[in-house]
Amino acid sequence: MKRFLLQMSGLPGSGKSTIARQIGARYGAVVVDLDVIRSAVLDGGVSIEASGRVAYPVMFSLARSVLDQGLSVVIDSPCGYDEILETGRAIADERGVAYKYVESHTDDLTLIGQRLSSRTPLRSQRRGISVHAVDAGDADIDGEQLFQAWLQRTKRPADGYLRVDATKPIDIILTEVETYLDL
Repeated sequence: MKRFLLQMSGLPGSGKSTIARQIGARYGAVVVDLDVIRSAVLDGGVSIEASGRVAYPVMFSLARSVLDQGLSVVIDSPCGYDEILETGRAIADERGVAYKYVESHTDDLTLIGQRLSSRTPLRSQRRGISVHAVDAGDADIDGEQLFQAWLQRTKRPADGYLRVDATKPIDIILTEVETYLDL
């Protein structure tokens, strides 16, 4: 099977981690989850403000290491900055593996709110549309406005990517992702 680096993208609660874990299990790929790393660095005493600056380089280093071990990687993180997108593609190019990008998308904030409030969150994860991660303090004044801004800020490749409708059942989404991966 052809090795790959799959970069997942999407809002908190959009289903990207669920898709990432399913793809990882199906293809024997290692899922490198930014929230796990951020939670660990928070546990290590890094402030919430600095946790992203620490966690992203760790995430990318782990992705390189896993690829160097001959395995495929699924990077599970939001993709809100060009640098995140560019680094994922550069790692795939450096390691000679296929680069893939899947965005789990919905603008249904009611669904996202339900998903956020029903999961067992990691330390770095939001508890709801208007409820920060535990270390981030009080609730947002307007969480819906924040999520709308995040929707507009998502970065994606110019072409060759897949955007899945996160309101669809997971089995349909996984079929779309498998077709897109074409491995």
